[in-house]
Parts: sequence; C-alpha cells; structure tokens
Amino acid sequence: MGTISPVESKEIRDEIVACGGEYLEAPVLGSIPQVKSGNLIIMVGASPEQYQKWSSFLKIFSPQPLHIGPVGSAAAIKLAMNQLIGSLTTSFALSLGLIIREGIDIDIFMKILRDSALYAPTFDKKLQRMLERNYENPNFPAKHLLKDTNIFINVAESLGLDVSIQEGLRQVLEKTIELGLSELDYSALFSAVNQEKSGA
Repeated sequence: MGTISPVESKEIRDEIVACGGEYLEAPVLGSIPQVKSGNLIIMVGASPEQYQKWSSFLKIFSPQPLHIGPVGSAAAIKLAMNQLIGSLTTSFALSLGLIIREGIDIDIFMKILRDSALYAPTFDKKLQRMLERNYENPNFPAKHLLKDTNIFINVAESLGLDVSIQEGLRQVLEKTIELGLSELDYSALFSAVNQEKSGA
C-alpha cells in the first residue's frame, strides 16, 4: 500500500511469488480523515482473480477498490496522482505569494479562482495553512512528498518524459527540508517559494 515505482513493485512480487506467497499492490489516495471514515480511494494492481479474492478485505478501507490492472499499474497511477499533489500545491503557493506581495485582496483572488476551471479543492484545504504558515499536524509530511517526487522523476525519465517541471518541484521541496520543515505538512513548501523578507 506504499508509494513505490512500478518496477520495484514487480520485483517485490517476483520475490514473494518465488517463495510461495501472494502479492498485490493497493496504494491509496487520501489521508487520516479518509482512513477514519473508510473512504480512501484504493487502486489495486493484481490479477482479476486476486482482485475478487481480496476486494472484500480492501472494502474495509474503501467503498469500492478500483482494479487498475496487473501489478505495476496501480503503482504508476499513484505516482501520477502524487505528482499532481506537488505540482498543484507549488503552483498555488506561487500564485498566492504574488497576490500577497502585490497587496491584492485574497478573498477576491479566491472567488475568481473558485469560479474558474483552474480551481482544485486542495487550494482551499491548504489556503489557511499557507496564510498562517502553520504546517503542524500533517496528513502528509514534506519529506514524503520529496521521496515520491524523486521516484516519479526516476520513473518518468526512464520512459523518456521531460521532467523539467518536477526538477523545479524537487528544488522547492529540498529548500523546504533545508528550512527545517521536513516533518511538517507539505504545504510548508509555501515557505520555500515565499521566503519571508529579512527584518519583516
């Protein structure tokens, strides 16, 4: 249920099967609130037979576990989703930083954003944390997003994709870690792209 590369997932499967065991991958989208409510999104990489066998167990965590395909496919989707977590949050942090530094009313900015096709609910979820620079009680620490970003870059490069955007995100996350925010919520990357001015 972790976030690993498709290749690593297949390698683990091969080792477990060689020892007579059974392996399937089931990475999730969601965090502590979704765990408590049983509403995680679970993506399953397994044979159709395994999916049928284990779906009742997986329904403890999710109302409808999604069978993606064979082992490796769910791991790939999980990486694609976590790439969006980093990219969307960094883009929002940059836009919010510009609005703040230009002295524009944040409520007006957010109203326009919410009414547009550009809006993502995560923006509102992270807005107050960023405004207050309060990243305590993380659902997903910055250090884990950096780990997942590194995995994504390695996988995407191996497939011939241009990862320039993710290289920039990695630098932002590395700066976040340097600021001592590694254990805090990943929205702390706001402090990396919007460092407070000296004497402010």
